[in-house]
Amino acid sequence: MRLSEVAISDRNARIEFHPSNGNDSAKEWDLSGSIRRPKNHLSEYEWVRFDPPISVETRRLDDWCSEAGLENIDLIWMDVQGAEADVIAGGNQILMRTRYIYAEYSDHELYEGQLPLRAILELLPSFQVVVEYPRGVEGDVLLKNSSL
Repeated sequence: MRLSEVAISDRNARIEFHPSNGNDSAKEWDLSGSIRRPKNHLSEYEWVRFDPPISVETRRLDDWCSEAGLENIDLIWMDVQGAEADVIAGGNQILMRTRYIYAEYSDHELYEGQLPLRAILELLPSFQVVVEYPRGVEGDVLLKNSSL
């Protein structure tokens, strides 16, 4: 097993990552963050704060998989806080050889440029919804690659 300390994105670069933090009332908050700048997240989740951005290395999913020697993927757990389009754009080749994607989504633009579920599905035409776990305008979805 190997730990890769990179964020998956649509480019190989150093970019800003926006780490979140909870205030004193956020006892259940386990932190998160995104390569996308917070937008409506700040008003919809008042107990969450964001620390100043930090610089992180990013890799395209296709490049990272190639470097790791991965030719096929059974499951991608994509919890990227609004950066789904970035992961998809950087992973077109490996996603054709990925069986399942489990993703968190929001139909509100919590982060700048965040796509709703409908738009994410348009970027993944070979994937079909297996099951959706909605929580209002947010939720999780399991997708299956129907071409495999």
